[in-house]
Amino acid sequence: MLNLIREHADSWMVKTILWLIILAFVGTIFYSWGMGGASTSSGGVVATVEGVEIHFNEYDKTFTNLINFYREQFKNQFSEDLIQKLDLKTQALDALIQRKLLLLEAENLNIQVSDAELIEQIQSFPAFQKEGKYNPAYYNNYLKFNRLSPLEFEEGQREALTIEKLEKLITANTLVSKTEVTEAFKSEEESVKLDYLAFSEDHFQNPEPVTEEELKAYYEKNKLEFEIPDQIQVEFIKVAPKEFEKEIEPIEEDIQEYYETKIADFRVEKKYKASHILFQLEPAKGDENASPEEKQKASEDAAKAEAEDALKQLRAGGDFAEIATKMSDDPGSGTRGGSLGEFPRGTMVPEFEAALEKLKVGEISEPVKTPFGYHVIRLDEKQDERIKPLEEVKDTLIQAIKETKARQKARRIVKRIYKSAEKDGNLASAAAEQKFEVQTSDYFSREKHDVAGVGIVPEFFNAAMLLKDNAISEPIHTFEASYLIKLKERKPAAIPELDAVREEVKEKATEQKNKDYSERKFKELAGKLKGGVDLETIAKEVKMDILHTPFFSRIDSIPGIGDFPEIKEKVFPLAKGQATSASAFRKNYLLRVQDRKQAGEPTEEQLETITARLKRQKATTTFQDWLKNLREGSEVLIDRTLL
Repeated sequence: MLNLIREHADSWMVKTILWLIILAFVGTIFYSWGMGGASTSSGGVVATVEGVEIHFNEYDKTFTNLINFYREQFKNQFSEDLIQKLDLKTQALDALIQRKLLLLEAENLNIQVSDAELIEQIQSFPAFQKEGKYNPAYYNNYLKFNRLSPLEFEEGQREALTIEKLEKLITANTLVSKTEVTEAFKSEEESVKLDYLAFSEDHFQNPEPVTEEELKAYYEKNKLEFEIPDQIQVEFIKVAPKEFEKEIEPIEEDIQEYYETKIADFRVEKKYKASHILFQLEPAKGDENASPEEKQKASEDAAKAEAEDALKQLRAGGDFAEIATKMSDDPGSGTRGGSLGEFPRGTMVPEFEAALEKLKVGEISEPVKTPFGYHVIRLDEKQDERIKPLEEVKDTLIQAIKETKARQKARRIVKRIYKSAEKDGNLASAAAEQKFEVQTSDYFSREKHDVAGVGIVPEFFNAAMLLKDNAISEPIHTFEASYLIKLKERKPAAIPELDAVREEVKEKATEQKNKDYSERKFKELAGKLKGGVDLETIAKEVKMDILHTPFFSRIDSIPGIGDFPEIKEKVFPLAKGQATSASAFRKNYLLRVQDRKQAGEPTEEQLETITARLKRQKATTTFQDWLKNLREGSEVLIDRTLL
């Protein structure tokens, strides 16, 4: 999925997929809060909010849930690097602090959730429903499977509803003016097309090598960059559930119960497989004195005429794939004969899906207008929504039950080893009683903790770094394995001498020298562009090809560049043919406006849609600002040594 997003981030179809991820994340946060209940008060205090403590176990659970969420979204593309880039540790702690603040403020405002409201909320969850009605057995199976008591789950849901009520109270009076709506429409409809050159921050290589004096100066200035951090060495046992799966044979009763518990997971959304030929709305040629409305109509008429011509060829026996390859303005599907592949309901824009609903498999639509232009659509396949029957998913269920029971067995074994090792601190002896061997790690640190035999496992690393000398951790459970850790040795942080890290310092100093040189060269080129030298001349000088974007608006990501407001702020005020320079996300750009489209007049439907969206956005901003002020006015203390 990450590759899809990276390669097609500006696609009209992929944008809807990004929204699905966001919605899934919001749902997960709601469930996480709802399933939390009262956390075990142990593992050290990582923060206090107005005197209310947040314990490490609570933080670690939230952090783990957050990691599991992203791992589920990105599958095998999930990595330690992604954890650091998304700063999931801070996200987890901020979520807990925010939750505590909101619950305290709700208490101050006497916001309460009645039992009737709580019951209605729980009964509305699809996971607890059968044929659209609440099923107590599904609810009880869910609690049993997740090892939750009704009190834990219901208290968590009560907290979630309390926070929801508080947010509605703060945002209830959100208003949007006509001026804001008009400006938003102009911002969305006005668009530009760019020519540009892109330079990385070290694009130009300095011909002069780093001198010894520069090397020493860089080292002295950046000593901390080369510090060898605290390192630890641990003994550990690892019990992997996979070792026990072959011993487990689920009975029919278990399979049926698990199916009923997870039945919501077996819902298959309605899916389509379709192809299309797209004709985008291009700027109309002709009368320069025509009004924006007249130009818009002329553009629409031209695109519709092309679509009708394609439809005429198809009805005369033309091959859909050949016509799509030749005529479609959608480069992604056009090269595949117009095929959009398979996608679930809700992926495409409403007008497109409304047309699909009217077609039978194999039928071709009349020209369909959407915000992207006119489409000629062929429905290739359709799969209706359904619940997979037990027999269809039985093998999957059996494997899931095996994994669950194997995981439970692994945890029981680790618990027994822990209880035995607690008595005398001898992890090796306790492990031997259960026929497991202790492994010894190499030294690892906060920055580098890919442990042989373990890999990069945040739960393992976090527990290890908190251990005192010769102490044994409590059982650590992940999806893949359960662990016990004993701290064997600790090395304090130290700054090495220059000679010990000379090559690394030289590499860093050379990199900085190239960046400084590139910045000077780019400023020279930007000065030439500002002075009237055209982009083609500069491109020839630096031996680069000029790149081009399609039309984009202020709310779009800039195709090929990214969603950078600092660039949009520079290019949108420019007239056609004018040029500027800008920098964003470790890159420098020389930019020229190739063409631009002005906004026309909005329809009533567009105004209603924009008003509703602005109201949601404004409500969110209002709540975030209020929450920021609440946090700034509250006493929040954090012990980052435990993170």
